[in-house]
Order: sequence, then structure tokens, then C-alpha cells
Amino acid sequence: MATRKILIARPQATEPSSNPQPESSTPSRSGATSRSASATRGGRSRAGSITTGQVQQQHRRDANVKTKFVIRRLPPLYSEAEFKAVTAEYINPKTVEWSYYVQGKVHRSKSTPTTYSRAYAKFKDVESLIAFNKAFGGKVVKDTKGNESAMQIEFAPYEKIPKTKVKKDARQDTIDNG
Repeated sequence: MATRKILIARPQATEPSSNPQPESSTPSRSGATSRSASATRGGRSRAGSITTGQVQQQHRRDANVKTKFVIRRLPPLYSEAEFKAVTAEYINPKTVEWSYYVQGKVHRSKSTPTTYSRAYAKFKDVESLIAFNKAFGGKVVKDTKGNESAMQIEFAPYEKIPKTKVKKDARQDTIDNG
């Protein structure tokens, strides 16, 4: 049975090592290779230095700040106009770059569950997003028929917003003035 090595990153020692063999990768049981603790990259020790992977990861964290919310469990007959009137202070062109509302439905059949309304909003900055969440998180709203439900605010699973396609008519400017 082969033994596994536990690697701990340490700064490279200034004294020459007592092992005259060159540093090499040793295969493990799974066929993968592991490096020794004193392995270096680019002539520098790994310990105490920031790798390019860490810098890229930090950049991705800053660029991927989630600002798109989905507001779920709105009453089924709660109209878009009512929703916009209630949230006008927080969801407006100054604070939101995109928003979308989906109307719910109360089904006639009792065997089919009710579909709740929902709204999506992509905020321009994190501060307005936090203010909206504090103001409306768990707030109970009623529709015209008396159905009430507590708003459920959460991050949207997909951060991108749909692009609007403007299709140019190919026949435009083709009629000759005779």
C-alpha cells in the first residue's frame, strides 16, 4: 500500500537541501501528480505570494456583484400598475436599469394550483438594492379580489438581461420616386 504525502507550503530555505535528487513530480494512486513542498513557480516560492489565479478570482468577485432581483409570491391578480405604484420610490429609471413584470393567474379548476405574479429588477448599484430589500422584504400585499401574500425577494438565478432586437425592414427605401 502506497503512502500519501501531505504537502505544506513553506518558503524556500536558503540552505541547500540534503537530498541531492532533483525535484520531480511523483505519481499517486489516481495517476495525478503532486509537487513537493519546495516547488517554485517562476523562481519564487508559492508561500506568501499572490498568484495570478487569486488576482483573477478577486477581479471576478468584484465584476460579478449580483444586482438582479426576483420578487416572487405576489398575489395572482396584483396588476403591474399596482406594483409600480407601490414600489415607485425604489424601482424607477434612476435606480433600476431594467425591470419586468409577469402577471399571475387564478385557475378555474381547483386541481390546478394558482400561479403567483412575479417581478424582476436589475438595480444600478448595491445601495438601492439593499434599500429596496429592507423596505419590501416580507411585506404583505393584497390584490383587487382580497388575495394577500408576502413578497419574497431573492437574487435572480440568471444575472443577464435580455437584449432588445431592432429588426430593420429590408424593403425600406427601395421604392423609386418616378
